[in-house]
Amino acid sequence: MFLKEEELIQNVFHDLVSCQEAFSEPLVMEPFYKDFTYRFCWNSNSIEGNTLSLDETIEVVDFDTVRSGHTYREYTEAKNLYRAIQEFLDVEGTNITEEWVKHVNGKILGEEVDYRKKNLYIGTLAEATYYPPAYERVPGLMEEYLANLSFRERAGEISYEKIKQLAEEHIRFERIHPFRDGNGRTGRMILNQQLLNAGLLPILVTDQSKYRQAFRRYDKGGDVSMMVYLIGKGEQQSLDTIKKLRETVQEKGLYQGDGYGLDRLEQSEGGAGSASAGAEGAILQRHPTV
Repeated sequence: MFLKEEELIQNVFHDLVSCQEAFSEPLVMEPFYKDFTYRFCWNSNSIEGNTLSLDETIEVVDFDTVRSGHTYREYTEAKNLYRAIQEFLDVEGTNITEEWVKHVNGKILGEEVDYRKKNLYIGTLAEATYYPPAYERVPGLMEEYLANLSFRERAGEISYEKIKQLAEEHIRFERIHPFRDGNGRTGRMILNQQLLNAGLLPILVTDQSKYRQAFRRYDKGGDVSMMVYLIGKGEQQSLDTIKKLRETVQEKGLYQGDGYGLDRLEQSEGGAGSASAGAEGAILQRHPTV
């Protein structure tokens, strides 16, 4: 499976370079980010058991329209996460600090938050039950986690090894489980901000079964290959969306390519296995909905 994941990531790097002009086209990137914001809100909540469909999520965040068959909490979760994505997920890059992480979780939960003050467990007897570290250890573990976090800010060189590091860091955050609730949604916000800081595209987790399996594999033997695969597949799916939008804009005769002066994603001196984000690193255009 190692080669499969590595080949997938190399293909993603190749496609990122081939799509570089599309990243500076507002008629491509603006609809991409608008659609992504809705889908990320729906997708991340659905992983946690929220039963709203994508259409229902859009209706509640845009028009405050609700349908029968859902709980008040589900609608509140959609509104809160959508606001968190809009306010904190920064396409141009941002520093991932303790304050940023707490603000994200607070927006998701709709309240001021701090790290959890009691011990807890995750899962059910039907599945593998996980016991996070004792709550007294959380501040120290989060300090260490954030101090060593890759792509805490917009800079650096992306490579297959860096993707592996991102995968492990995502799992580590979830295993620290620093908050009383909202850890999964907060962790996926952190992961997507890291990807944006690295000059990559944000992703959705479309295979929830493999996502849960990725945590179990890591718990058993420190294996991050499944999480690497999911990050690669997410990047690939985001790139496929960019390509389709580019084709549509080209067919309409509206495509202007690189006429907006944004930085390009270039192959680094390390060869095909990595891509440089550069000092500025911006291959993406900010959209106000993100």
